[in-house]
Amino acid sequence: MTTTIESIETIEKAAQSYRQARDRLREAVARTNAAIEAVRNEHLPTLRELLRAVAEAESRVREAVESSPREIWRTKTMTIHGIRVGWQKQRGKVEWDDEAKVIERIRKLLPPEQAVLLIRVRESVHKPAVYDLTAYDLKRLGIRISDDCDVVVVKDLSSELDRALEQVFSLIRDGDES
Repeated sequence: MTTTIESIETIEKAAQSYRQARDRLREAVARTNAAIEAVRNEHLPTLRELLRAVAEAESRVREAVESSPREIWRTKTMTIHGIRVGWQKQRGKVEWDDEAKVIERIRKLLPPEQAVLLIRVRESVHKPAVYDLTAYDLKRLGIRISDDCDVVVVKDLSSELDRALEQVFSLIRDGDES
């Protein structure tokens, strides 16, 4: 039979191995982030310059369209060099001063089937507030607590590696999508 000391020694060795593996991973992530930062620093000035140039070019196209005589626009838009230019009707936005009065008018002036489509009514249990109830109240209301058992925890207390890993995984995901 395994003694308590032997169990603790086994856990200690496993935790030490885990720490060493995470430290090696942390170093690799640090090297990766340094390389990414170097590439970013190398290319960022060019990207910023190109973004400014694109914004200025778009501005010149907008100014040209705005200053052009309306007669040239038989259709509202044209495609020139793969760029769609012209005029587009804005959808507009709906506004009201008193929502309660609008709801009242909808119910009064429109058929009930249409009112159901126009008025949103939503009820739901507010879960954060439920956590404050006593076990007695939870039982009376028919609310159960699930998954509240003990589970094994293995968590590095320093979270900077996890944040760095998320950045690396994000880069990997981005690379896979392109």
